Amino acid sequence: MTSTALKPDIQGLQKDVVDLLEQVSQLMGRASTQLWPKDGIENKYIKYQQQILDEVQKVKNLELRMAIAAPMKAGKSTIINAIIGQELLPSRNSAMTTLPTEIVFRKDLEEPVLTLSFGTLSVFHEAWLTLKRRVNELEKEGLQAKMGEYPHLMQLIQQVQDAIGFSIRARTTGHQKIIETLAGLNDIIRLCSQLAPLADPLRALDDVPRIETPFWRLQVDAPIEALGNLVIVDTPGPNEAGENLRLVGVVEEQLQKSSLVLIVLDYTQLKTKAAEEVKEDVQKVIKIRGKDNLYILVNKVDQRTDNDMTPEQVQQFVSAEFGLDADAIKNRVFEISARRAFYATNFQLELQQYSSNIEIAQMATAKALAQQAFGDMWEIFFTTANMEQMQLAFEQVWQKSGFAPFLNNAIAALMAEAAPRCMRDALRVTRTRLLELQDAMKLRRSAITQDTKQLESEVIRLQQDLEALGGCQLDLRGEVESKKNALSQRLRVILNNFKFESEQVLQEYFLQGLSQRSTGLDKVDLDMRKLLLKQIDAPIVDEIINKIIPNSLSSLLKYKVALRGRNEISFTSKQEAEEFAGLVFSEAKQIIERLLDKYFSEIQEQINDVQANLKQALREQTRGVVERARHRLNQTFHVDLSLPDIIIPDGTNVNVGSVNIGVLKREKNFFESIVDWFQSLLGKSTSNDELFTVSLEQAVKQINHAIEKKIENTNEVINAYLDSDFQRTMDRFFEELDIYLHNYQSSLRQALQDQKTSLENQALLRQTLKDFTQETEMLIDSLNTKRKRIKDLTPQ
Repeated sequence: MTSTALKPDIQGLQKDVVDLLEQVSQLMGRASTQLWPKDGIENKYIKYQQQILDEVQKVKNLELRMAIAAPMKAGKSTIINAIIGQELLPSRNSAMTTLPTEIVFRKDLEEPVLTLSFGTLSVFHEAWLTLKRRVNELEKEGLQAKMGEYPHLMQLIQQVQDAIGFSIRARTTGHQKIIETLAGLNDIIRLCSQLAPLADPLRALDDVPRIETPFWRLQVDAPIEALGNLVIVDTPGPNEAGENLRLVGVVEEQLQKSSLVLIVLDYTQLKTKAAEEVKEDVQKVIKIRGKDNLYILVNKVDQRTDNDMTPEQVQQFVSAEFGLDADAIKNRVFEISARRAFYATNFQLELQQYSSNIEIAQMATAKALAQQAFGDMWEIFFTTANMEQMQLAFEQVWQKSGFAPFLNNAIAALMAEAAPRCMRDALRVTRTRLLELQDAMKLRRSAITQDTKQLESEVIRLQQDLEALGGCQLDLRGEVESKKNALSQRLRVILNNFKFESEQVLQEYFLQGLSQRSTGLDKVDLDMRKLLLKQIDAPIVDEIINKIIPNSLSSLLKYKVALRGRNEISFTSKQEAEEFAGLVFSEAKQIIERLLDKYFSEIQEQINDVQANLKQALREQTRGVVERARHRLNQTFHVDLSLPDIIIPDGTNVNVGSVNIGVLKREKNFFESIVDWFQSLLGKSTSNDELFTVSLEQAVKQINHAIEKKIENTNEVINAYLDSDFQRTMDRFFEELDIYLHNYQSSLRQALQDQKTSLENQALLRQTLKDFTQETEMLIDSLNTKRKRIKDLTPQ
């Protein structure tokens, strides 16, 4: 057997690994039919063949996640559309993109497809019903007042009133229909933020819409074609959040899932207040993903004039503002013109779709490209341009866009993290199965020539080894139970700490802060952007803004209200009071969910540590039995059997049926009965003003009660998981060990059957086993070479 030379780049290595895995899969298939065709052991090798084919698909369909974050109007959608090669993301002058969306590149598609999961459709269906109820409650004048900033949503309100139900489907095909569907979903989110903040569909989503789109092939210089599936994640920008939109947790979640984060800066706004806000958001990204995973795109450099910053000055500015060193600046900061890149890629994609025989006048993308390439004289050149000249125009615009260096370097960086990890895991599984096959062939080949009684004796002794493993399993149950109980106690302490901190935070935000300043204040004007206390001096305003009402609460306070007593706020209408009470609970959810992120991360770390310790304890307690069996067989049959590398699938999430830590962390059902808490919070004032009051003290009590129920439910879920997971881990571990010893035993039993055949057949079988063993050894050598190559390519 021969093997192709190892290619020097990571894309080539990906192909080499796929080729190797396919060869191993074929070997397993032949072993199941040629070496063990009768006694049932072939089922194991068929299973191994399918397992390795599954790893082949993982390496082939490598999903490389790249999140893009930017302030509104920095050109993020244009950048994504330029990478795609056509317009797929909706845009308008007012705030638009708030729903994170995955864009997946597929080489086998002819047109883009948008897919919405059942869970996503359910969330938006519930939001639609909530909006319908809310719209029916409000008068027309009240709706128009609330929608003053978003007049385009009035048409959606009319649709909500008229439509029977939510009409968006799970699958949408074609770029124009996809744009319309995404725009509709985004408008529903923003309308909920205005009319029904508690609905909050963004926070209720467990996944995001996914667009699968044809793979744009730029023949000039882009190496993307060699990759698996590149996944671009569009995330909301920091200043896309309208009133009551809670995007921080949504964005952080997407950044956590992505290997690479691209921050987009507007070249024309580098030294403005907006840039300062971006700087703060970049620091948050660095905290989540680290500097090494951060790339910065400076967009709109086509608007540079002679008096503006030079490329060197831009690099110096970014270095100073974001703390990136010289090497990082050189390799991870790119000046681009997304507009130029989009016009170029859009033209090229249309040309590829319709072939070079298409007339320039018939192309929808040719005029925009000509305007970019020829400037003010584009009409003169365009009327006489041929396809060769338009192709030169494309190359010129593409080169000036600065997009090629960005694509090459950014995607190469993403591959450097994601691809090696995927390939390394696939090779680990494959190596373990190859060693199993190799041991079985070695033992059987040697055993054919051994004394029959010796073989029968070793079969019996292996059965005794299997029984000894069963005894180990019984002995370890107590230790496993002890580890589980100790972990359960630690997790209970963590949850109690969460309860204590959340109660303290709510007390400070909702009770102490307002009550400390309530005496003597009347008719406080609370604006949604900042707290304006016109009757008192500026230092007190600053203190209340900075210490009492955090930024996350500022959007609550948009009413003209009067503070009554220590912890009551009065309103002139029941509707305003109910809205305010709803916003109090909406804000409380954000506070608690941020704390949940912190504490559930600690819980996950504790579980992971104990899981690792448990596996180590299992290995140590059983190593003696396995090593004794291996040593005895090596001595008896003069072979060199491998020490098994037990494969136990890792539980990356805490699963209990369909429940896991990831889902548990995002549960929104803190406040189960809106009617109950409205009734407990709202009341008529005893004054003659007919004011409606909201009791913040009652709100905090209701929220604390919800937290207690949450913790009780969480304890039940985690304990059920620990019972299931620890038992499953131990069962899988001993199942794998049983397979190894049964493998030895089956090989010896098969050798006993082989001895009953003719000497000629025995000689042929031994030669076949020898050939298989040599082929297996060559594959293992090739596998080890690739593992070393992957290690060399993996960033340290």
